[in-house]
Amino acid sequence: MINVCIKLEETFRLFIRFCVFGCVQGLVAANDPEVQIALKFAMDEYNKASSDIYLYKVTKVIRVQRKVGYQYTLTVIIARTLCKKGSVPDWCPVFMDPDKAKSYQCKFVVHNNGWLGRWVMVEQRCS
Repeated sequence: MINVCIKLEETFRLFIRFCVFGCVQGLVAANDPEVQIALKFAMDEYNKASSDIYLYKVTKVIRVQRKVGYQYTLTVIIARTLCKKGSVPDWCPVFMDPDKAKSYQCKFVVHNNGWLGRWVMVEQRCS
């Protein structure tokens, strides 16, 4: 009995040590409510940092991955919309005019400090 407990404790300790350095839980559906909040946060941060006068929005979610805790890696396509920064639009269509239309594939890594209720942008890369 003692040997079994010790082995379980060692296994648990190894699992915890592994998860501290990024234990992946797996893929998550884009329509998951927490993912929607993460996407909104990522786009708000992107639009704040962008020097463009127009807002961008997610037009396609390619992949969402969650790590233990509340860290999400979001791979998305974003596109330039007709709405300018400072507006609070409910509906923003993307530009269709090829001279004004811009789209990028982006990887956003965002983390929620659960107990504080604060989101943080860990990584943002678009090309």
